[in-house]
Amino acid sequence: MSQRYSIWSLLKHAMGGHKGWERAWRDPEPKKSYDVVIIGGGGHGLATAYYLAKNHGIRNIAIL
Repeated sequence: MSQRYSIWSLLKHAMGGHKGWERAWRDPEPKKSYDVVIIGGGGHGLATAYYLAKNHGIRNIAIL
């Protein structure tokens, strides 16, 4: 079952000391190489990663 991120879920976990969250990623270790590395995970960095994945099919992207 996937984790639901709603305001109620965030409040519930915040009041409970942020315990009980499901893992949101598969492997915390970085890969040996990436096709693209984007420096900056703000709006522009995330939009760039989305554009590269959607329009160019690049799926091996690291966002720092």
